[in-house]
Formats: sequence, C-alpha cells, structure tokens
Amino acid sequence: MNRHIAPILIIICLFLFPLHVFSSETELRPTSELTRVIKSIKEKEKTLKTFTVKFVQIKKSRLLREPLQSEGLIYVDVSGKILIKVIHPSLSTLLLKDNVLIIYYPDLSKTEKKTLGRTDNILKKYLGIGQPIEILQKQFEINLGNKIPSGGYHLKMIPKNSDTARHIDMIEVVVNRKNWLPEHIYIKEKKGDHTDIRLEFKSINEPLPTGIFSIELPEDKENDGEERE
Repeated sequence: MNRHIAPILIIICLFLFPLHVFSSETELRPTSELTRVIKSIKEKEKTLKTFTVKFVQIKKSRLLREPLQSEGLIYVDVSGKILIKVIHPSLSTLLLKDNVLIIYYPDLSKTEKKTLGRTDNILKKYLGIGQPIEILQKQFEINLGNKIPSGGYHLKMIPKNSDTARHIDMIEVVVNRKNWLPEHIYIKEKKGDHTDIRLEFKSINEPLPTGIFSIELPEDKENDGEERE
C-alpha cells in the first residue's frame, strides 16, 4: 500500500473504534488519573459523528535517503466512510466505503481496488481495536506517561500480539486535553523505521462537503462515454 497512506490508517483505527486502555503492572501514574483520562477519551468517542482533520506525516526509513513528508486531509463519517486525500508530495486519494478500499493516483490515472470485508473485523485482528478488555490485555500493554508541556496526555502502546508486533514496536499517542482527540502519533516500526504524524482537527460533527465520499475514477469517465454513444 502507498507509504503515504498506510500509517494514516492506524490513526483512524485509534479513534474510530473503542480504545480500551488499561494500567500495566509497571504503571507509575496513579490509577485514578489513568481512569479519568480513559473515561474522557471514551466519552468523546461516543459523541463523534463526523470530522475533518489535516495531517502532516514525516516518515524516516532505512530505505530512504531523506525523510518523506506527506500532507493532506482526512474526512470521516463514523458510520463507516473514510476519505484520505494526500496533496503533497504527490496527489493520491484513498476511499474506504461499503467494505471496499479504493486508492486512486490521478497523476498516473491508476486505480487500485480491494474488498476488505467488515472493517471492524480487520481492526480487531491486526490492532485489537474494539476487542473486549480481556482479549486486548493480551495484545497491548498501554501506559499513561507524564503530562506533556502542551497540556496533553501521553499514551504508550506496546503490542503483545504477534501479528502486530511483527510490524510495530510501539505506538505513542498524545491526546489533547481540551477535545480528547489525538494530536500527535508516533509509530516506531520494526527495523528502525519511524513515522511521526501531527493532526489538526478542522471540524468536528459538522456537515461534510456534499459528495465527498464519491470520487470520479478514469473508468467512470470511460463508462459515461460508452453510455452516451
């Protein structure tokens, strides 16, 4: 999958589906504070219907001479529709709707389509998101770190599940204390790769642009031409 887009899907997983957080045996912060943070995050989750967020992603890889920076927008309808538009350094669009994933590269007139099955099942299998707490405890160790200078809270997620741990060493999430949504996500991948993602929410629970989840693909234009004939 496009290296601009794949890590961004992890962002969506983290706050589109229930994030059950628990205290590990090595937790240094008071459990009461961890519980309060969890409660605030989950209360926010319940209110989410739509949102638009701007992202800036910097990926450092052993395969790249220089860090790769990507920028774009994410549109989400929590009923199950996601649109990711990468606008820098090259245009690409990812649409997830009706259990079908479409990746479109307009500059190349290239389209990739994949049937994913139920999205929540995929997230449960690979990230443990949405799983009952007993199962998730076997997949992730999550700690609450010190409050950071911006006033946010720092969650450190270490995968125990072998499928996830094969690709990811750790995910760190900074949660904004005002809106209880992620503003910074750091992913440490296997073999030394790092992905750093900054988020800026532009709208929360406001109407999304009309038709935002309908993209015109090259084959659509060809079909239109055939029909007109």
